[in-house]
Amino acid sequence: MVMRIWSSIKNDFDIMAIVLIPVAIAINLSIGQIITVLKIPIFLDSIGTVLAAVLAGPWVAAVAGVLTVFAAGVTVNPILPWYSGTAIAIGLFSGFVAKKGFFRRWILVVLGGILMGFIAAVVSAPVTAYLFGGVTAAGSTLIVAYLEATGRTLFRSVFFAGLASDPLDKMLTYIIVAFIFRNLPRRFLLRFPRAAGSIKPR
Repeated sequence: MVMRIWSSIKNDFDIMAIVLIPVAIAINLSIGQIITVLKIPIFLDSIGTVLAAVLAGPWVAAVAGVLTVFAAGVTVNPILPWYSGTAIAIGLFSGFVAKKGFFRRWILVVLGGILMGFIAAVVSAPVTAYLFGGVTAAGSTLIVAYLEATGRTLFRSVFFAGLASDPLDKMLTYIIVAFIFRNLPRRFLLRFPRAAGSIKPR
């Protein structure tokens, strides 16, 4: 069983997948930096990760996500590597729903994005609350401050702030990725075996 899983993971990392990883990282970093500068209370910094999940599967996406947060930790914000767990969750969940055909129908794209947002909020909340006191470079810090001022605990403030921003963020991320995916040439998509589950039948 373990060997079969390991073989499947290794097969995902073909030449196309390996080339895709730095592209996904570049997308994440560039868009994430723009959002951080604008102080918008969403992130959109996992578009590359989700695109990698749809094209090449969950494990490739997880690697792209983790490498993104470490690269961002060096170049943008040193706290970001602590969110590796969130990056892995995004890659694995997105790869799972892509395999289930969620990116074939818009209603499932929206639903998958919302579910991903809830998961990201749950995974990220302990890191934000207990390691960084609710303060990050994201615009959601303003929401945390407001919730704390209304008498909620730090953890609840962080968690509710995540629920206020993450589902919207991941829903928009999924919609953008679905739009990109649907406009890529079919010949290009067929180079990625994992993409077959998301290609709409003719």
